Parts: sequence; C-alpha cells; structure tokens
Amino acid sequence: MRSQISSSFLRHGHLPIREDDCSYVWQVSAAERCEWVRNTEDCYSDSIIQYTVLLFCFFKSEDVYLFISGLVLVLLWLFYLFLVLGTTADNFFCPALAVIASVMRLSDNIAGVTILAFGNGAPDIFTSLVSRGDGAIIMFTELIGAGIFVTSMIAGSVAIIKPFKVSLKSLMRDACFYIVSVCWINYVVWDEIVYLWEAVSFILVYMLFIAVVIIMQMYDTKEENLKTRIPSVPDPDVLHTYLANRDTSTIPKIPARSRPFGLGAKLDIAVATEIERSKIRGNLVQLRPEISDYVSDRPIGLLREFLYDVNPISREDWKKSSRLLKIILVIRSPVMLLLQLFIPVVNPTVEKRGWSKLLNCFQLCVTPTLTLFLLNVWQTTFGNVPIVPIFLVVGTVIGVIVFLTTHVDRVPKFHNIFAFLGFFAAMLTVYLVAGEVMAVLQCIGYACSISDAMLGITFLAWGNSIGDLISNVAIARRGFPRMGYAACFGGPMFNTLLGLGLTYGIASAADPEQHTKIRISDMAPGCLAFLLCSLVATIIYLNITGAIARRSYGGLLYSLYFAFILIQFLSELHVIHPLGTDHRPDV
Repeated sequence: MRSQISSSFLRHGHLPIREDDCSYVWQVSAAERCEWVRNTEDCYSDSIIQYTVLLFCFFKSEDVYLFISGLVLVLLWLFYLFLVLGTTADNFFCPALAVIASVMRLSDNIAGVTILAFGNGAPDIFTSLVSRGDGAIIMFTELIGAGIFVTSMIAGSVAIIKPFKVSLKSLMRDACFYIVSVCWINYVVWDEIVYLWEAVSFILVYMLFIAVVIIMQMYDTKEENLKTRIPSVPDPDVLHTYLANRDTSTIPKIPARSRPFGLGAKLDIAVATEIERSKIRGNLVQLRPEISDYVSDRPIGLLREFLYDVNPISREDWKKSSRLLKIILVIRSPVMLLLQLFIPVVNPTVEKRGWSKLLNCFQLCVTPTLTLFLLNVWQTTFGNVPIVPIFLVVGTVIGVIVFLTTHVDRVPKFHNIFAFLGFFAAMLTVYLVAGEVMAVLQCIGYACSISDAMLGITFLAWGNSIGDLISNVAIARRGFPRMGYAACFGGPMFNTLLGLGLTYGIASAADPEQHTKIRISDMAPGCLAFLLCSLVATIIYLNITGAIARRSYGGLLYSLYFAFILIQFLSELHVIHPLGTDHRPDV
C-alpha cells in the first residue's frame, strides 16, 4: 500500500523512472529496501557520507516514525551545511577576495563584477560544479530559482526597508544584460544538447558585461573630471576650510573589531569598500572609512592571543546577539573552531589586519598538508617518497622561519600572502561542503519523492541565497540601499552564466564530440519566464516612478515571487501542469 501511495508522487516532470534509478526504491518491498539501496549505484554519491544508505538502512522505512525521525535529522543536517557554507563564505572567503583585489590593484568596478562577485556567489557556483547526472537538474533550476529569489524577494526587501533612488543607467545596463542572458540560456538548452562553444558563450557574455561596465565607468570618470570644482593643491588653507565644513555626519562609522571573523565581518568589508568609493569630486581627496572609538580587549602575549583568536564565540558577538543568534553561535562553534584553526584571514577592517603570530605560523605548518587529505590525494608519491611528509616538512620549515622573523605586535610586510592561502583553503572548504549539500538534497528527493527541480527551486535556492538576503538588508539599514540593491542583479547573473558555463563547458570538453546532453525539468520554462517577468517588471516600474524604489515596488516583487512559488508547488503536487508544457493528448 505504501508503494502504491508513493508512486503517484514520484519525481515530476515526466522523466522516466528506471529500475536502476534510486527513486525506484519505493517500488521495492519494505524489507528489501536497505539491501536494494546498498546494491544500486545511483543511490551512491561522491560525498563523504552516503546519506541515502544511512537513511534507508539505519532508519528503517517500514517503521514510519523511525524513518521520519531520520528524515528530520537529515533536514537539520542540511540546514547546518548551509550555515557552514554561509559562515565560510562570509568570514573567510570574502575577506580574502577583497584583499586579493586590492593586491592586484583592480579598480572597484572590475573587482565588484569579477572577484568580489565570485565571493558572494561561491555557494551557487560550487554547487553547480559538483552536480553530476540528475544533479544537473537541481543545479539548473537552482541557479534560475535563486535568480528569481534574489531579484524579487531580496530586491523587494531592500526597497521596503529603506526606499531610495536607483541609478537608472546602471540598473538598465544590468537588467538588460540579465534579460539577454536568460533568453540566450533558454535558446541553448531548448534542445537539451549543449555544445562546447555554447557553454563558452555563457562566459563570454559575462566578459562582455565586464567590458561594458569598464567602458561606462571610464566615461563617467571623464565626465566627473570635467565637472570638478574643488580647490587646487597649492591652496592648502582653502582646502582645509572646504574639508572642515563638509558634512560627513551621514557617513557611518565602522565598528572596530579585535578579531578578523565575526557576525559582521562581511558587512564591515562591504561598507568599508563603499565608503572608499565616496570621493570628494576629483582624485584629490578620498574619504577613508572611519573606525568608531573603542578600547581594545585583545590580550597581550603569544599564547593568550592564540587562545583568543581560536575561540569560536567572541565576547562582542555574544553581547550584541539576540537569543536566536546566541543559539546559532553555539551550534556553529565546532565548525567555526576548525575553520579558525586552519584558514588564515586577512581583514583590513580589524585590529592588526587579523595578524596572529602563533595561529598564522601554525596554519602555515598544517593547512597545506590538510588540503592533501581534503582533496583525497594524500596517497600520491613523489618518486618513492609519499607526498604527505614532504608537504608537512616544507610547511613546518616555512612556519618556523616566519615565527622567528616576525613580531607579535607588528604586522609583517608579507601578511597579504596569507590572504591567498586563506582563499584556496576557503574555496576548497566551500567546494567540499557544496558536494555534501547536493548529496543530502538528492537523498531527500529519493526519500520524499520530491522532484530534482523542486529541490533546486526551494531548498537549494533558499539555502544559498538566505545569506545574501540578510547581508543586503543589513547593508540597506546601514545607509547603503543602492549597494545592497545593485548586488541583486550583477550577482545572480554572474552565478548563472559562470555556473552553467563552467559546468556544461567541462562536460562538453570531456566528450569526444564536444557536446553534452542535459536534462531539464518541465519546471524550467516556468522558472525562466518568471525570472524575465521580475526583470521586466523592475524596468517598467522604475522608469514610471523616475527611478525611485518605493515600498510598493517591494510589494510588487513579493507578489511575483509568491505567485511563482505557488505555481511550482501546485505543479509538484500534480494539481496543475507546469508552465510551458504541452499537455494535450497526442493524436
């Protein structure tokens, strides 16, 4: 009886369920499901833990309450993985990328649409890269579904929190490029075959967008220079008077921090970057982010500083947190301890830029060796010598040299090098966690007979985007609604084009015929249609209101997203047909 009930809710989208497909598990008798799952290749993934085997063998499906308990544990673990993804991206990945952009002397615009966009979109991009087989359906709908969520729910939230005037020229550029990208993606995937040149074209479209951003910035800079009306350098008295009387009360202060990681790490870097862009007309004077006055509680001494920096819950975060945030801090503390131990952080907005002598030297000794185990290449040999002791000895020697040549209270000149080490360590962490997320999602899909498309639209899209929602709304509340709003268009476009371009490009390049066959759900046309509706609605509304994003704009975007989710849920439950499908009987 159980198998008959579940069969009506098998994975949607008219995709055939083969007997070697793990979704077929509910057609097997309850007593044989564990053995069937163990012997079915499709039930296994590249993840560290085999979640489907764990669920069906240790939480027997014949015992309904036990099985539901196991499913709840799997869901809780999924939420925890999303927390790990967000924590790694915000506290370790984004600070490293900001420093790297500074070291490479990238302009604000180039850094914003390339390396910093990569930091914000890391969860989406890496979950795309780890998708395999049917996971590509999850990946495709996640990227499009996340685009709808960001351009509607997050953009609408920014407008509701703090109405503002939009830079219409930048908006039209970003939204029109996004619309063109969506139309091109729709054309490419229509025949469910992606050639290598088509996959590369996704990346080329984004490179064209970067070129347009740079050209527009050069033109705007030239225009500003022509309109410059400030005192010249040989007039120091007048210049001093001009600066002294300039109203800077609207420029927010960045809260001083004694540790490079914390709840507000990503937000502080974002605000500092935006303030750095706020210039008095011309290139003469640049406003620096103002750090609020505070008394440092950072301890003095090598060992005390080390213990202070590896503490997973800082005193200032604990004091400022609500009860809910305190619970989150306690829950994430084990993984935070591991991340702080092994991933170096360089953060220009904190005391000593994050330099911690003993901790950083320890990371030089251990982190390179740890990456060998995470990449599963620790058994590799260099000649007849195992690679693990080579990395351990070289790392230890470098760590000892740095320890002997640096000071506790003085930041070394080569400190920015740690940002590159932190970038690779954080990138590897995000990649591995993204693989676990995909495996858990597929397990939930098998257990609940939820389609891959629905998993991508809901769990994965929400999980990867909720951090952006929190940070963009926080940025708007700090007085930068334009900054939070601008990220709602450039970011999803970057994730979609790069995620699809790399995923399909790698698959096509590995094929002798230079193409790859893909499977997209029947929900995909509806996702693409609603994403286009969100972008077109934004263009029409803001042109009508003179580029003023009012609260009604947020209400409009909210209604669009709720209509989208309602239609997808009704499609998943077979109440209606998915948008864009031909449900007429064949003649």
